[in-house]
Amino acid sequence: MDFAIEVLLGGDGVPAEELLAERWSIGTGDAELSVGDHLRARIDWVGARLDGRVSAGLVAQHPSLVARLLLETPAALLLARRGYGVVHAGAIAGPAGAVVVRGAAGAGKSTLVAAAHRSGLGVLGDETVLVARSDPDELLSAVRDVTLLPDATHLLGLEDAVTMARAGTEAKLRLDLSSSSTPAVRRARRVATVLLGSRNGGAARLEPLAPATFLEQFRQGEIPQERWSGTPAHIAANWSRSGAYRLSGAADLTGAVALLTDLTNRPLAARPA
Repeated sequence: MDFAIEVLLGGDGVPAEELLAERWSIGTGDAELSVGDHLRARIDWVGARLDGRVSAGLVAQHPSLVARLLLETPAALLLARRGYGVVHAGAIAGPAGAVVVRGAAGAGKSTLVAAAHRSGLGVLGDETVLVARSDPDELLSAVRDVTLLPDATHLLGLEDAVTMARAGTEAKLRLDLSSSSTPAVRRARRVATVLLGSRNGGAARLEPLAPATFLEQFRQGEIPQERWSGTPAHIAANWSRSGAYRLSGAADLTGAVALLTDLTNRPLAARPA
């Protein structure tokens, strides 16, 4: 991949409303991105190249935003058209490897990932993870941050650690992990995949899933972007054979995080089939 980014003079005092006004245009051969007059970029799918320009003021005031828009997101999009597939899931990591956390929109992925981060676990992301097509246990971060609704932010006591964001049509708050985003924390080996079941109904509990049950419930978390990048069925089939669980009662955040922590502490090979 080839990234050419020019930093231009000026751009001090970027209004907050402009920061939330990302504009994307997706074509068959390229994609274009802009943030007001402060940032513009074009991604060439075939040539695997990004050409961008950004104001020095935006870089100085909001470096993590610039990194997300000109580095993280374009790299993820280009990788997803090559050796990696996109899976709609969060992923957290511990000593033995990563647990993929998957559920439909609103199932509580981001809240659970943020709670795991607060407890000291590593985070690859809360909404999407890149998975190697040739080795589906090899995971990479796509965009490494967590976006939360205000009530979840308050529940977790993270009000002082978030900034404004926008996810689709919803105003959310972003837990920015860019400052700690080294190459080492952006990749991990999968040790388990957890599908989110009912959030209520008692204490958090894990249930091993048979392959057929896992595949049926895995499809409930599907989003169109997975199909754009290729082979979610192939990835799911591989994951169904080992380390496949359903987590119920995730409203019990303390118990749910403890269960996930245990999974990240035990290698996949040490787990019962």
